[in-house]
Amino acid sequence: MRRVILATSASEGAESYGHLMIADALDRARVPFWTRATTIRNAAELSQALARGGVDLVHFTDAAAAAFAPMAREYAATASLFLDDVPLSSRARDDLDLVDLSLLEDEALATGLNCRTSVIGPCLDVDAFDPTITALPREHLASVDDESRMLLALGSDDEVGKILAELDDEAAAACNIIAMCSNEGLALLDSPSRIIALLQHAEAMILGEGSQFHPQISLHAAAAGCPTIDCLTSDPRDWADEISSMHNEWRSAGGVPRFPD
Repeated sequence: MRRVILATSASEGAESYGHLMIADALDRARVPFWTRATTIRNAAELSQALARGGVDLVHFTDAAAAAFAPMAREYAATASLFLDDVPLSSRARDDLDLVDLSLLEDEALATGLNCRTSVIGPCLDVDAFDPTITALPREHLASVDDESRMLLALGSDDEVGKILAELDDEAAAACNIIAMCSNEGLALLDSPSRIIALLQHAEAMILGEGSQFHPQISLHAAAAGCPTIDCLTSDPRDWADEISSMHNEWRSAGGVPRFPD
């Protein structure tokens, strides 16, 4: 079994999502033949952990933490790079960077990486979104929810009115569409629990032409068991018919949500 030190610049309880994902994978034996030796938060702690021995790798989980390593180090080091992780200058100290796929599409960021890179793809904590494992009550949405109407999430910054205009009057009146990218939506979805609750309880998530709430929002919806309606079609009647069909099924079922509390 090989042992890895995780290095982060964040204080305990304020670690990044990426750090927590990596720590969880190691702690739950999801990385074959690797385990977490410890987590350090500054250069002094790193030196002390290395002095104790028995370490095969140091993995930096944010850019600031990579600066803990001296340029002339005598141990293997890797780092993971996520969307919100800047600056990149300290990455020159790494043997290998594990890069979020979305970052490679940004030329300015990609050119700042001087070492070898490996794409890790999107990070997603499936268990946190899965309602059969982590079910969150609909009360998280109480300020905007109306259980007598069919709950839908709008995952892009399109206008709700444009979508409702394509529906018949009955379906439009029955739909409660939470626009995740609107000012009201962003104010509501100020915590992971509310985002997860919305995706768990919405009958579907609508995606249009606008910018998305999150680059991987469709994967988050899938993890929550929330169907996605893609509005990127040459004929808006295609997705309007899909919403109307979903409304008919919801009404026939007596308005019972997908995952009742």
